Amino acid sequence: MNFKQFTENKLSPSQKDRLKAVLEKLKLLEPSIKPALQMRAGCELPHKILVGTHHKTGTVWLNNIFRTLCRFHSLTYFNGLQAELPNTYDVFIQDHTQFDLPALKDSYRGIHMVRDPRDVVLSGCFYHTKSQESWLHEPMDEYGGMTYQEKINTYSDPDEQILFEMENSGRITIGEMLDWDYQNPNFLEVKYEDLIVDTELALFHEIFMFLGFPGSAIPSALTISFNKSLFSGKAKASVHIRSGKAKQWEQRFTQKHKERFFELYGDGLIKMGYETNSDWVKA
Repeated sequence: MNFKQFTENKLSPSQKDRLKAVLEKLKLLEPSIKPALQMRAGCELPHKILVGTHHKTGTVWLNNIFRTLCRFHSLTYFNGLQAELPNTYDVFIQDHTQFDLPALKDSYRGIHMVRDPRDVVLSGCFYHTKSQESWLHEPMDEYGGMTYQEKINTYSDPDEQILFEMENSGRITIGEMLDWDYQNPNFLEVKYEDLIVDTELALFHEIFMFLGFPGSAIPSALTISFNKSLFSGKAKASVHIRSGKAKQWEQRFTQKHKERFFELYGDGLIKMGYETNSDWVKA
């Protein structure tokens, strides 16, 4: 589906009117993918932009979007540790949301994306059994000199692999998500599950407006987001993406998984807005 078909078939009448007004203002006569990317490049941001993700919560996806957006608008993009943050930057992406906010010298707006921790466990489990990421192949004392990948693959039963992931790497990621301050007004909280079905780009639009992108940059930001999202049919799947569907845990978690998860994380799902009570454990 091209951009013209997308605007004709997916957007509501009010969304079409708003987009048309922006395009007309920019003298963009034909709203297709190619002209959209030929719009006036370059924009000024009123503050720094922070993008916080976690392992297996759409990190590669958001990296691709913001890296491309920064390249198009000649903005300085940085992905890494805050200790290595350059003096001059526009967009700072941290894939473990390890921001030292008081240490930042400039004003900022940010987004923080999370995913249902139960699906994080599943995604991480299957990814870690075969990924080539370097840390997975480093010998670890706690596993008797085996690497993480070697250790998780000693379990022939996938159910046992899921438990291992839940108690180890997944526990670190979920701990990071639970430790985050969800009341920071300078951050927009985004759920992975909402963004992967945002085919009308309404949430993407809200994100870019919240972050302070000027109106002239919004069409290009939405076009890039559409192109880099799996629902466009243009983005290529990778080893990082096994399945983008939500609530995979409902098909894979046994009663033992549910009970162990609750033992480890208690009301964490309630804090993050994925459950309103603990009934799911016995459902």
